[in-house]
Amino acid sequence: MIDNTTLNELHISLSGDVLFDDLHKTLYATDASVYRKIPLAVAFPKDDKDIQTLIVFANNNNVTLIPRTAGTSLAGQCVGEGIVVDVSKHFTEIISFNEKEKTITLQP
Repeated sequence: MIDNTTLNELHISLSGDVLFDDLHKTLYATDASVYRKIPLAVAFPKDDKDIQTLIVFANNNNVTLIPRTAGTSLAGQCVGEGIVVDVSKHFTEIISFNEKEKTITLQP
């Protein structure tokens, strides 16, 4: 079982945030579906290193990561009891733009 001390250590190890207060967990417990699951925490990674740190933490602690961003499914797939990873706050860069081919690659 992961306690608040362990989650706080994870928070300190990231340049982004890990929030595990009741308000944020409740906000991320639902999507537009009828499903509701209170997550362990909500992470807002700032960079690729944060993503890697979250993956290592999840593997070491047998915790699921639940990716969430703009366009995430609305049928219950983005709720769960693990750590919700919301990349929509910081991963907003345009990676490439090709006017000729009319293509654009964005984060995430």
